[in-house]
Amino acid sequence: MTTTHSGQLRPARLRELLDPIIRQQLDRLEIQPGQRVLEIGAGGGEVTAYLARLVGPHGRVTAVDKDTTYLNPTSIIDVYQRDLNGDDLPGEPDSFDVVVARWLHGALPHPAEALELMIARLRPGGWLVLADVTDTPPRVFWATDDDTRLIHTVMRRVYRTIAGLDGAGTWTADTPALLIVKGMPQVCTHASTETWTGGGPGCQLLANLVDHLRPVLTTPEVTDADLDRFVTLMADPNVLLGSYEGRAIHARKATA
Repeated sequence: MTTTHSGQLRPARLRELLDPIIRQQLDRLEIQPGQRVLEIGAGGGEVTAYLARLVGPHGRVTAVDKDTTYLNPTSIIDVYQRDLNGDDLPGEPDSFDVVVARWLHGALPHPAEALELMIARLRPGGWLVLADVTDTPPRVFWATDDDTRLIHTVMRRVYRTIAGLDGAGTWTADTPALLIVKGMPQVCTHASTETWTGGGPGCQLLANLVDHLRPVLTTPEVTDADLDRFVTLMADPNVLLGSYEGRAIHARKATA
């Protein structure tokens, strides 16, 4: 789940990539006061606090993460330390109105089993929201050939360093079909990318990630000087590139 050890993203940087994707999906579902929500991969707690506002004083938010350093229990929020790679989830079967699972650090060895755990916690008619960022091939709209190759290489390395995945994203490509098989007949997938300009917030995020991950990104093939060049390019207003693809899936559990 979302963790913050050396060589990984801090919650603030995760928030810039993931929170807008999650919030868009939550707004679609119109979460009601008094509902119960299970949030998996709660990270720094920003979405947790948003969920708490939505459910109000008579609702409950159960926030789960492998690293709960940044999560604080309140009268509405319960915090549990769990690892989705082996631990069971809190709560009784059929007890949550909504289950939210954001992008997790590291590959899930058995994603289908993880999905089954979440679905089991949902009440009939409840909603599951999954969010991740996929390893989409970078699109460079303007740069020299050499710089284009460098941007491609570094963006791929950044993604695979922070995610530890094989390119499919946390939730595999066949997740919608798998959800239908598991009793979630209403499934909708949303994917989006943005165009980022050098000097803008997207490219600045990439530059910050490279600086943060520099010790593990530097190799004989990608030198420290190459990373310096990448950071310089991310500040160049003449550089135009495509962001990583943000993906969100929401699905509803059958009522009978």
